[in-house]
Amino acid sequence: MFNRINFKKRILFVGIPDMAYIGIDGLLMSGVNIVGVMGPKKDHNMYNDFKKFIHSRNLNYVDYDELDEPQLIEKIRNLDVDAAVVCSFNYKIPKILLDSVRDGFINVHPSLLPKYRGGNPYSRVIINGETETGVTIHFMDEGFDTGDIIAQKPYHIHSKATMGTIFNELNFIGVELLLQVLREYETNPLPRIPQPKGEFITGNGLKDKELFINYEKTAEEIERFIRALNPFLLASTTFRGNMMKIMKAEVASDAFCVPHPAGTVAKIEDDKFFIATAKGLIVPTVMQFGSFFMGDSKDFIRIVNPKIGEEFK
Repeated sequence: MFNRINFKKRILFVGIPDMAYIGIDGLLMSGVNIVGVMGPKKDHNMYNDFKKFIHSRNLNYVDYDELDEPQLIEKIRNLDVDAAVVCSFNYKIPKILLDSVRDGFINVHPSLLPKYRGGNPYSRVIINGETETGVTIHFMDEGFDTGDIIAQKPYHIHSKATMGTIFNELNFIGVELLLQVLREYETNPLPRIPQPKGEFITGNGLKDKELFINYEKTAEEIERFIRALNPFLLASTTFRGNMMKIMKAEVASDAFCVPHPAGTVAKIEDDKFFIATAKGLIVPTVMQFGSFFMGDSKDFIRIVNPKIGEEFK
């Protein structure tokens, strides 16, 4: 997948799993000269596993407590870093750290900036019905995903794409594009294309209350929403007071069914049940119902025995 060359530039890698795993191995297999790795803070649930992973690659792990602490800045300066590359990092990098690296920090962002700045463009592009997203390599500044663009690569969003499929594919595209940039950087200064000013659609992370299905939306919108949260977040609803997670659903025509209020069971067949929405019917096909079971719609009908007119909230 990656062509190996003898890189000379001294690179600091900054990232948090899972994208960081793919990034580290992709750069190592290609011969990138990684002189240090910064991962999550010590209180992060992935700190120990990621540090062990980095040591298993015989790389120098750079520990820290705060990103602006003098000890960290001194460590980075002593590494004599040419550039830092960032593959998914949950913390805002302060100016003092950005300035500690000779040619700055280069970020891999999974959208075509300036659209979908933020921590979860994967879900947002599906929710919004986009047909294209992509990867941007850009210099980091003190804003969020606002720095000068170095390179971009588009990606077509498949009609059945999930958050997971986009996440995985953009990770590999991002590493490939980053390697192209680093190869160019070996012999030439990197281009800087300022991002346009103005307001753009964002890719912010979803809050807990945003994970619940809104049945006042159309069946097509709800089906996209379910795919947009699968498998890392999962679309939520409740039935008879029990939490229910829906991993997969289909859109059905409402032509065969008399109107029902949005969110209510409108029809039940042997192997599927239909929930009314603002327009059309949504048919959950893979779900987890409380702590009772994880299964398909046939399991739900057999075990839960829903009735027409009962409400999902």
